Amino acid sequence: MHALSIPTWVIHISSVVEWIAAIWLIWTYGDVSRNHAWWGLSIAMLPALVSAMCACTWHFFDNAASLEWLVTLQASMTVVGNCTQMVAAWWIWRSTASHPQATKALSLNAIVPLPLLLLPPLFPIAKETLFAISLFPYLGFLWFLTRSGQTPRLALIGFYVLLVFVAVTIPAGIYAKTAYSANLADVDWLHGGAESFLTFSNILVVLGFRQGILDRRSLLETQA
Repeated sequence: MHALSIPTWVIHISSVVEWIAAIWLIWTYGDVSRNHAWWGLSIAMLPALVSAMCACTWHFFDNAASLEWLVTLQASMTVVGNCTQMVAAWWIWRSTASHPQATKALSLNAIVPLPLLLLPPLFPIAKETLFAISLFPYLGFLWFLTRSGQTPRLALIGFYVLLVFVAVTIPAGIYAKTAYSANLADVDWLHGGAESFLTFSNILVVLGFRQGILDRRSLLETQA
């Protein structure tokens, strides 16, 4: 547990709490917007939550080498989570397209199980490769979500800010290797600094959907 300083622990825990809050707010947004395709995104975000819990568990045990399989599982669940989010974003986009009946063939049950089939083949792949692979479905997620035109603006910005987190993490990891001969997770100030961008991204998503819910409710009250 002492591998991370208290500020870095605060950043990690707040990121998890914010992601849980985002899941709940997106589900609520689906209710007030009367577009239940958003429920799919809420469910699709669960693998990313598992990924975050894997990371926190590994840090809790001081980044033990014997538990490095948790990092591989984290990377695998990141790939799976980004795939499920991309499928969910596609569903949201299709629900707003000119052929809404096409979305009826896709049930909530299809969002998580199908990408989970990727998990066994992914697990033998190196964690660094998995994290790199995960970027591609995430870009697809952003593309469909942007095309849908239904995402609260601040929340959409928050999802894009995650790319800043990725961009910062790569040079931070390289610097940790060259300057400290250590992994990024073992250099606390670099680790916490990089993770703060993830926290900032999640905060924007939470605030964006909260405002989106308030706006939708205000609109419904006006129409009543």
